[in-house]
Amino acid sequence: MSTKLWRLLPEDRERAGKIREKAGVSALAGRVLAARGLSPETVCGLVGEAADPLHDPFLLKDMDRAAVCVSRAIEEGKFIAVYGDYDCDGVAASAMVMSYLESVGARALYYIPDREREGYGLNRGAIDELKRLGVELILTVDNGVSAIDEVAYAASLGIETVITDHHMPREILPGAAAVVDPHREDCGYPFPDLCGAGVAFKLLCALEGERGYGLLEQYADFLAIGTVADVVPLTGENRYFVRRGVEQLRDSIRPGIRELIAAAGVERERFSAESIAFGLAPRINAAGRLDTADWAVMLLLTESETEAKELAERLEGFNRQRRALEKKISDDVAAAMEADPALSVRRVLVLSGEGWHAGVAGIVCSRVVERYGKPCILIARNGEEAKGSGRSVEGFSLIEAVGACREKLTRYGGHPMAAGMSLRSEDIGWFAEAMEAYAAAHYPVMPPQRLSIDCEVAPGEMNPAEIEALSALEPFGAGNEYPAFCIMGARLDRIVPMGEGKHVRLSCSKNGVSFQTVWFFMTREALPVQEGDLIDAAFTASVNVWQNEARVSLKMLGVRLCGFDYERFYREEQRYEQYRRGEMGQAGLAPSRDEVAVVYRYFKKLRCISYQPEVLYQRMNPRPDYLKYRIILEVLFELSLLVIHEDGTAAVNLQSPKVDLESSKIIRSLTNEYAGQT
Repeated sequence: MSTKLWRLLPEDRERAGKIREKAGVSALAGRVLAARGLSPETVCGLVGEAADPLHDPFLLKDMDRAAVCVSRAIEEGKFIAVYGDYDCDGVAASAMVMSYLESVGARALYYIPDREREGYGLNRGAIDELKRLGVELILTVDNGVSAIDEVAYAASLGIETVITDHHMPREILPGAAAVVDPHREDCGYPFPDLCGAGVAFKLLCALEGERGYGLLEQYADFLAIGTVADVVPLTGENRYFVRRGVEQLRDSIRPGIRELIAAAGVERERFSAESIAFGLAPRINAAGRLDTADWAVMLLLTESETEAKELAERLEGFNRQRRALEKKISDDVAAAMEADPALSVRRVLVLSGEGWHAGVAGIVCSRVVERYGKPCILIARNGEEAKGSGRSVEGFSLIEAVGACREKLTRYGGHPMAAGMSLRSEDIGWFAEAMEAYAAAHYPVMPPQRLSIDCEVAPGEMNPAEIEALSALEPFGAGNEYPAFCIMGARLDRIVPMGEGKHVRLSCSKNGVSFQTVWFFMTREALPVQEGDLIDAAFTASVNVWQNEARVSLKMLGVRLCGFDYERFYREEQRYEQYRRGEMGQAGLAPSRDEVAVVYRYFKKLRCISYQPEVLYQRMNPRPDYLKYRIILEVLFELSLLVIHEDGTAAVNLQSPKVDLESSKIIRSLTNEYAGQT
């Protein structure tokens, strides 16, 4: 388990009081908003309904040209192709624009490229097929801003192109009839953080000559799905879209969405932005990852109850398959890390596997980053060709690193926290070393994972009324994260395994007030604390109703020993990794007999324990230097004075005969005498 450092936002009681007074929010909500640095005026716009939250679509550069071009195509009966993307944002945008075009009597079809065969965005093969079908105008949604050659090729075939996209453009734009992208340098649109569906919606507003209030009655659900799934900031227009969309989704008129909500097991009356992120979006994305996104578009557009049920079941099947593929990759990664301990001290984890599914590698990447606290790239090999997906930690720009190592990449793209690339399988080893060298040159100490916490609370503040009042801050998501709280210095009274040992419930108390938290996907053996400890607990809070009684439910985000200096410990861990990588001198690192004896006696006293060297070190008193401690552990295992059992527990080997520490190759290698002999 990686060391995740906590970032407790500064308390501002004075600002919290002003926010509470002016915006009418609860005391706890006021503290959260004040800690996030928001002013009372900003909060009033955040929790209320702004008089006019939607902007004029014609403020987007080229929107006038796009609207004229599409309107003319509709009026003249030209055949229009809505060219989308296979992710949830692209699917929602494609369904929305197709629904609109059909409602105005346009001749239209939609085309979404195959993820494995065609890849992202416009491609010549697709353009050839659209030409064969008689398409005269390609309208892109959620892609196209970088398709310079493809747009030129379409023009050579007599096909006009209008681009709506939200990705960062290159220095040169495609020669399309219109390129609508809020990230254009010459675009002064006041809210550039729209997703692909958001930009496409703005085109529909322009076609209708309105700001969007009327169209939201029809398409807020599609907009909410695309906006939440694409993890764009839930502020400004996006926040308004999602609010309206969640309302529609709770009582959807679309058979496909109703069946999808049922398949996800979401209670419609409790539907929220989180329901989209963890219920609907994974199932929609699964279609494009494992088969074709057409199934998802069909589901969103169908008006048949029977077809909706069949399509929802198909997507649910894809989702089950996706989970199985994720498990296979996760198991392979765990096996690789166990087989090669040197991997655990690399700055960037680059792992590959033959037959891995490239469409799900990125999902597993996020979990590997969470587990090991390092940027990770997982590469799926398919014979001579390979595709990779990467995720990063805050402070390490993955796209900059990949860009610096692009020499043998055939394709790459992304942003600071995520990236994708293609390369030849034979170049994976080179790429891994290039990434490691880049990280070593630019990040002598790698940035840590951090857990942001809004405010410290007392157990008594976690009451149903205060937690329920936090709903005024919804929708939660990127840019408006679910509030996180912590209780410092609580006593851990009891640990209770749940769900056949897959989860744990922690019963705690502070100042005579008891509270319970649940930590999902945490086993008792892996828990870094034990009964009787004074701990700091970080969690989110929600309200559940059971037998007409409202109860607060706390979900653990992290736990740490009260009073332990984790910032210093992280620096010590980094020093140990530098030692393991051979990046530091060895003078003075050889442990003395007394130092070895301290660690040996500590483990002998513990008897048989779960072997987590980082956690065990935190419990030592007094503690030796951490680097020395890890070297001593290596010596004890080398001399068989410590052993690890198959169940992952460690114990002193009481049957071991007396040994001479000088016989340890590790200790000898750390002395000047032995180093001189080699």
